[in-house]
Amino acid sequence: MSQDEENEKLLTHAEVKTILEKSLEKPDKIYHGPEKDFGERRFMEERAEEEGEEGEIDPLSKLSFEKRAAMEHVSTFMRISAKTAKKMIGELIKIERVTEVHAYKIAELMPRDETELRQVFAKDRFTLQPEELKAILEIIDAHRE
Repeated sequence: MSQDEENEKLLTHAEVKTILEKSLEKPDKIYHGPEKDFGERRFMEERAEEEGEEGEIDPLSKLSFEKRAAMEHVSTFMRISAKTAKKMIGELIKIERVTEVHAYKIAELMPRDETELRQVFAKDRFTLQPEELKAILEIIDAHRE
């Protein structure tokens, strides 16, 4: 296992959103992205333009393009809270053939039926039995918000 793989961690959409919101609170501590590379003067001029007539800067404008895009994505597609997702992932991992990667993907997608659920396992060399699929769907439905 390489050093990069050891440092990787699976996250739910809610956890990603929390991390991005924290980067709004501490803009100087976290890398902003390419806008810092253009020089502080240009950055301040762009901020003044964004400020416009209202006098307030949109908090998301403090984020780089990549972080804004990520924030929009997780806000749009987040289906359950972090607490609910963690609880559901814990239950899913107890099922024999469900790995941690599968559990996080299921929490992300929240499949509604067996057809959608089978797509999560499409790359694997095994097929889940109807009973296993039904058990997974029952767990998902119990945690659906």
